[in-house]
This record gives sequence, structure tokens and C-alpha cells, in this order.
Amino acid sequence: MKFLRNFSRLFTGIIFIFSGFVKVIDPLGSAYKFTDYFVAMHLDFLNEGALVFAILMSIAELIIGIALVFNLLPKISAWLLLLFMAFFTPLTLWLAVADPVSDCGCFGDAIILTNWQTFYKNLVILAFTIIVFWQRKLFKPAYNLFNQWALTIAFTIASFVLTLYCLYNLPIVDFRPYHIGANIQEGMQIPEEEKENVDIYESVFIYEKNGEQKEFSETELPDSTWTFVNADHKLVKKGYEPPIHDFTIEPIFVPGYSPEPENNFVNPWDLEFEFTKDGETITCDLDSLPDQSWKFKKIIYNKELNPDNLQLYFLTEGGEEITAKINELPDNNSIFLDAEYIDTENENFLLNYGEDITNQVLEDESYAFFAIMTLLDEVNEKHLDKVAQISEFCKNNNYKFYCITASNLEEISAFINYHKPNYQFYNMDPITLKTIVRSSPGLVLVKKGTVLNKWAAKNIPTPEQLHNDLTANSITKHQKAKNKYIYLTYILSTLLFMSLFHGFYKHLKDNRYIN
Repeated sequence: MKFLRNFSRLFTGIIFIFSGFVKVIDPLGSAYKFTDYFVAMHLDFLNEGALVFAILMSIAELIIGIALVFNLLPKISAWLLLLFMAFFTPLTLWLAVADPVSDCGCFGDAIILTNWQTFYKNLVILAFTIIVFWQRKLFKPAYNLFNQWALTIAFTIASFVLTLYCLYNLPIVDFRPYHIGANIQEGMQIPEEEKENVDIYESVFIYEKNGEQKEFSETELPDSTWTFVNADHKLVKKGYEPPIHDFTIEPIFVPGYSPEPENNFVNPWDLEFEFTKDGETITCDLDSLPDQSWKFKKIIYNKELNPDNLQLYFLTEGGEEITAKINELPDNNSIFLDAEYIDTENENFLLNYGEDITNQVLEDESYAFFAIMTLLDEVNEKHLDKVAQISEFCKNNNYKFYCITASNLEEISAFINYHKPNYQFYNMDPITLKTIVRSSPGLVLVKKGTVLNKWAAKNIPTPEQLHNDLTANSITKHQKAKNKYIYLTYILSTLLFMSLFHGFYKHLKDNRYIN
């Protein structure tokens, strides 16, 4: 029983430490999850306190875990552990049944579990929690009562310092798909082994005849004497979803502020193509492309176009979607799907207001700075001057600059009238913006879709700090940060080892294994 008692204490303690730590270092992410809960429960009036609730709960979770692992205040920590699990186990059951939010956030962004997985996980933890609570009076702390309280208070203060540091800077460990070094385009791709793992829906069709309505499945539809009324499509199985699935950038036209749109859009379906074969020349459009034996000659249009900018999409015989060029057509067994003309040779795509320019932005060879301002009426205004300096720095060095927001046109116009910015605005989903960087404004450096660096509002660099090669500058900065965290980890590991050794030594001495 002694082994089971201590195993239960350590097992629950380690889980609580991990769960609490990943939330302590990302207080804004935890606050967003609390907001989701409050909205789902129709407790919107609590949204203002979401950040406070998130900080207090994550620190409490971390301290309970530390107390269990170090055997500090065992009776109090056992009670807190039981209360914690007694509250969250029924809550996760409700989440699993009602499914108001897709992810409970119990392990932050480090490990994503479905609601049912979370509930089953809590049942396992609850079983060990009951053992810890039942045996709470038999745990023998290695420290006296004063030292137990002193260590608990010290760990609590350290947790507050850590979470406040991450709040005003950025999480010291980034588990999100937009972490430094991540390639956004790669995060959008579906692995080969997951391409068959798609969403499965169950459809029910309602038809009416002689005043009677009846439900039919899609395999048993009625004859023509019945009249269609409605259809209900229910998700039966959720398919694979890539880590990045909602990253889209659209330029926003603000009347009286944005440059007038240029009529540079090319509709591929308006194009004609000239092909030759054995001295014969034919002209065709996308609906009548010839086979591979014909050689592409030119595009016929009212202005010169680069054939390399024309992307053709085909479906192979094996069901794979591929991209091809007009001068390198696939075999005849491939089915033509669609086409688009992407002009990456100039900046005209930046003025394609209301259109998705994500591919052009991510395939751009030059450096790009994303100034993330999720909601303009909630942005930290005292750092806007630094954003304007970065925008000017980009203009002087031929870099791209995108101020990306989820605000509507009215809010953007009000922001422009008040702050007189020197940059254009682009639209993106608010949840995506909050995921990219936990700051507003926040700054992200990207090159060809790869995240090179990120800054919180207070750490946005001056143009003078962005010297030499930006890639080398980012690598140097993060190597220094990595070294700092290595030193910190070494110090904490040493302290942990000393503490565990002291506890083990005291245990041996108390049981008279040593003098």
C-alpha cells in the first residue's frame, strides 16, 4: 500500500505540474480558453475577469502538483487535489456530451485532446486522487511545517513572476504551430497518411407527400411523387485537420486612405493558348487543353503574361491533387480542376482588395513583417510609434509590411483618423491572430513562409536594432535566449536534485538506515 500511496502522489503531482506549467507560461492562451467557457455557459459577464481566473487557476494547479511531488502540506494538498478533480471531472463530462468547445485546454497548446479523451483522462486521475486523499494522513513530509510553508510560498511567488514575465513578453516555450522556425505552408499541408482521413457526415433528407413528412437516408431517397423539404447534415467523424487551417490574408480597402485598386486581376478563363505540333498550330482555352504531344508556344491576351505565373490544378488517376504549368501538362489520365494566375513579379497583389493573397505572401522571397493588431480598439497604443518605425524601415529596405487585424472597416477608419498610421491594413481571423502571437500589437518576421522571429509589444525593436542580415540577427538573438534558458534549467535542476536528496537523506535518517 505504501508503494501505491506514493505512486499516486507522484503520478497526480507530475500531471498537475505539467498541466499547470504549460498554462502558467501562456496566461493569455488560458484566458482565451476561459472566455470560450464563459460564452458557452452564457456567463459573458465574466469575460472581463478571464485573465485573472486563468492566472490564478494555472498557478494553483502548478502549486498543487509541486506540493504533491515534494510532499509539502500533504493534508492540504490532498484536499485541494480532490476539490480540483471533483469540479473538473463533471465539467469535462458536460463538455464531452454538449461539445460547446472543441478543446478543453487542460494541457494548453502542448497536447490537444478531444473532449471525450479529456474526460477519460480525468477519470484515471480521479482514481489516483481518491487514493491520495484516502491516505493523506500517512504521508510523512521531509521538512518541518515552517519549511513546508516557506517552500510553498516561494514556489507560488516564483510562479507569479514567471506568468507575469510571459504575459508582458511572450511564452518562454511556444507550443503553437506558429513558433519560431515553423513554416506556415508546411503547417497547412495534410500528410500523405492522413489524406483518406476526411470528415464523415450523415445526411438525413426530409420529404413530404400528401401532408406527411418523412425522413430518408441518402441511399434510400423516395420517388418523384415526394417533395423535398429540408436536409440535415450531421458530422459523424471528424477527419484530420492540419495544425494551420485558417491562415488567410486579405487586403482591406479603406476609402480615402488606401491606394486605389489596380485592374491587374487576370481571369485564367479569359485566356487563350497557342500550341504547335508537326508544323500545325492550334488555339485553345482551359476547357480544351491538348495532350502532352503538343508544345506550348504562348498565351494570347490583351497584355503580355508570364506563363510561369499560371498555376493549373489537376486530379491524378490516384486521387492526388497536383499543380502543373501550362508548358508541362500532366498525362491524359489527369482531370483538370481549376487555374489561377498569380503575379508575384510586382506588388500589385497587395492591392487585390477582398481577395485571398495568402499564397503570394508566403511564397515571397523577401523579408516580411506582420504587425498583429487583433482588435484595433483594444491595441496597446503606447507601442504604436515603434510599429510605425518598423513600417518605415521596411519601405526604406524594400521589405514587405502587413498590419493584420480582425477589426471591421468602421473600426479601421476610426483608427486611421486618430493615429494617422503609415501602413496598409489586411484582414485575418481573430482566433488565428491570437494564436500567431500573444500580444497586440505583436511583430512577426517571416521569410518565404518561415517564422524567423517574434516580438511582444514592449520588445518591438527599433530600426537600429535590426542591423545586418535579419536571418543571422534572429539566429544570434535566439541562441542567446536558448543559452539563458539552459543556464536557468541547470540551476533549477540542481536545486531540485538537492531538495530531493535532502528529503531522501532525511527519510533514511528518520528510519535509522543511517546514523
